[in-house]
Amino acid sequence: MSETGNVSYLIERKIIFTPATQCLVRVDQPELQIKLKHTASLCLLLLIQNHGKIVSQNELLEFGWGENHRQASFNAFYQSILSLRKSFLQLELEPTFITTIPRKGLIIHEEFTIEEIETPESHPAATEVTYAPNTDIAEFSEATPRKPLITKIEWILVALTLIVCGYILYPRAAIDDYFSDYVAANNTPTNCQYYFNSDASNFTRHTSFIDKNPGLCQSNQYIYITTYPESKKLSVILCRSPMKGKQQNACQSIYYPRYDS
Repeated sequence: MSETGNVSYLIERKIIFTPATQCLVRVDQPELQIKLKHTASLCLLLLIQNHGKIVSQNELLEFGWGENHRQASFNAFYQSILSLRKSFLQLELEPTFITTIPRKGLIIHEEFTIEEIETPESHPAATEVTYAPNTDIAEFSEATPRKPLITKIEWILVALTLIVCGYILYPRAAIDDYFSDYVAANNTPTNCQYYFNSDASNFTRHTSFIDKNPGLCQSNQYIYITTYPESKKLSVILCRSPMKGKQQNACQSIYYPRYDS
């Protein structure tokens, strides 16, 4: 399939994605449109073309950044995927539409319907939406304006994600053991070692997440889970070895902006 031409995609019978204009439009609210960045639009197109199949990060980089994919940073890729997820969230599509498969890539599961259609008549020009890195947007509501501020808990999760990304990209600069106050979990159903943020009032959401996601555990893996009972936000860091100051490590960060336990 070509990324241009007169082809669009109807997602879940509620959102139209037009690669030629890089736009997402609500079917029932055509005035509600989002103009995607070029790289984000290409990543979405490749995921749609491989509907039901896992697409690796390298494949997405090569398709989205072309000849410059080797110079594209992890942060640039991460922000493109994050902007896609937030755009769909604003258009009221489930945040699991684009799912991360640890150590493999991204996938749009077959349970989501995607139909190839002829591009509808042009709507008013969409405005490109720019999101601040790692910040969440309020769910779209016709009666309630989007909140301009985020809560203290959301700031904590955002800050943690930025710190972890910095730790992964620049491990020598991570002098302090940020995770030293995390509590080790006992009696877990897998062979992995889990750690919970100690400032949570209880660990119900942490243990529920472990029970529902046993597949995250690999042999000799250390998993750091950050969440709060009063928040839907949940952050997971998967590492080959424990977080120990300057110690070299290999970690992966997964952020769930709307995780329902």
